[in-house]
Amino acid sequence: MKGLLVRVLRKLLRLATSLRFRLAHRLFGGTLRLDGRSLARIGWGRHVILRGVVAIDDAELRVGNACSIAREAEVGVAAGGTIALEDGVSLGPRTIVSTTAGRIEIGRNTSFFSDGLVSGHVTIGADCLFANNVTVLTGTHEIYGEGTIRENDAAAQKRPGYSPYRAVTIGPDCWLGANSVVLPGVTLGRGCVVGANAVVTKSFPDYSILAGVPAKVIGSRRDAN
Repeated sequence: MKGLLVRVLRKLLRLATSLRFRLAHRLFGGTLRLDGRSLARIGWGRHVILRGVVAIDDAELRVGNACSIAREAEVGVAAGGTIALEDGVSLGPRTIVSTTAGRIEIGRNTSFFSDGLVSGHVTIGADCLFANNVTVLTGTHEIYGEGTIRENDAAAQKRPGYSPYRAVTIGPDCWLGANSVVLPGVTLGRGCVVGANAVVTKSFPDYSILAGVPAKVIGSRRDAN
């Protein structure tokens, strides 16, 4: 009975905190879940359009001016993590940006058309274009060891300095085509173009044009016409 009462009180506190934040920032759309520990760690810009879901649990969130979070899009940050959306970032329908104890930064005027997924520890530059169903992953599992993958993961978490993420960096002015996937540890330089359905497994320099599975260089934006 005591445990149930504590859960109810926590839910009521979260609702009260979320309502207070909504009123302060005139947020009348979408869903906002906010705990008291995060209230002092939120930066919320002007003219933000919220139609989707934002959830913050003991974490930091910064949303710049004129950002847009579409219906069914989700932004979730927890366990000391950080998400920063710079001015003019647009998250289309069903796009998910999420981290637990990681860090995600998305640069000015970068846009996601729909159904994107950005997870873990990711830095994305300004003025990038993400087509529909683009996936950027940084989480890894411990596949080597005598135990099951879950057992290996649990053992790895006890090691000092262990992180389940291998960071991904995507430079400014990149265009990622429909259904493309960027895997953990990849760095894409400024101005890269990733073709539809490509799977990027390694890093590439500025202005590379990539295609295939695994992705390979098929040209450069600096080639003469």
